[in-house]
Amino acid sequence: MTQVLVYLSLGLQIAAMGIAISLFKRTKFNAAWILISAGFFLLTIYRVIELFPAIHVSDLEKAYKVQVWLSFIISLAFAIGVFYIRKLFQFLRRLDNLRSETEKRVLSAVIRTEEQERQRFAKELHDGLGPLLSVIKMLLSGFAQNNSPEVNEKIKGNLKQAVDEAIESVREISANISPHILNNFGLKDAVTSFVKKLRPNERIKIRFDTNIEKRRFSYNVEVIMYRVICELINNTLRHAEATEVNISLQVSGDTLRLEYADNGMGFDVEQAESDGGMGLNNMRYRLQSGNGDIEIESEEGKGMRARAYIKCK
Repeated sequence: MTQVLVYLSLGLQIAAMGIAISLFKRTKFNAAWILISAGFFLLTIYRVIELFPAIHVSDLEKAYKVQVWLSFIISLAFAIGVFYIRKLFQFLRRLDNLRSETEKRVLSAVIRTEEQERQRFAKELHDGLGPLLSVIKMLLSGFAQNNSPEVNEKIKGNLKQAVDEAIESVREISANISPHILNNFGLKDAVTSFVKKLRPNERIKIRFDTNIEKRRFSYNVEVIMYRVICELINNTLRHAEATEVNISLQVSGDTLRLEYADNGMGFDVEQAESDGGMGLNNMRYRLQSGNGDIEIESEEGKGMRARAYIKCK
């Protein structure tokens, strides 16, 4: 019975040693794990030596001395391994803290982005639709029975024009919130449409080149890349005083890549990111949520270049 238990123990020890060694790559050859694996290996040898008396009874004393030394080395390997494994746990704790901090920053960026969108929506309603509704109210109050037919007809014409402008304003606000072209026709058509709306602005020339054609991506990928492109263009229009913008949107394998450049006045990238201005952090967090990222290069007087990518599969 004892012999059976020894053989069983040896089998379990070999299995444990194999599992420990197989985890070397996952632990990136961490010193603590190597020592613990060495301990398992030596324990396997220890179990083999326990079988030694049954094979060579005359070497019993020699086997005992080897067992004593093995016991000491095994204890030492495990002791040092446990000591070093504390550093592994400390590293994991720092990793958890970093992950928690990143999640907080992402959540903060999402909340900030949502608040900015609400403020923009409120401003568009106030500045665009509000005055038109006030004009419509004023025109309606101008109707009177004692007015001449010509006056009432003129008021009707003005009222119709104001209502048409209000409808168009609602369409523009709706398109900014959730672009129907993006939902119905895809990223290329949505970006092209956005660029066309800016063409009445003669002081800036925008070139858009892409190979995606009619290819569709997931809703998340299309919305993120569309918002990033729109944010970059808006930043150029508001801050850069540029006359040219070049946009290249290319799909290669499972990655959608964007290259954006303007010839504007440039800026200090580190300062802009630390100040949280120009929506740079929001763009980065949007892309990182889709396993992507963005790099921005700029110098004062030398324009700006942005390279972004997002996984599309």
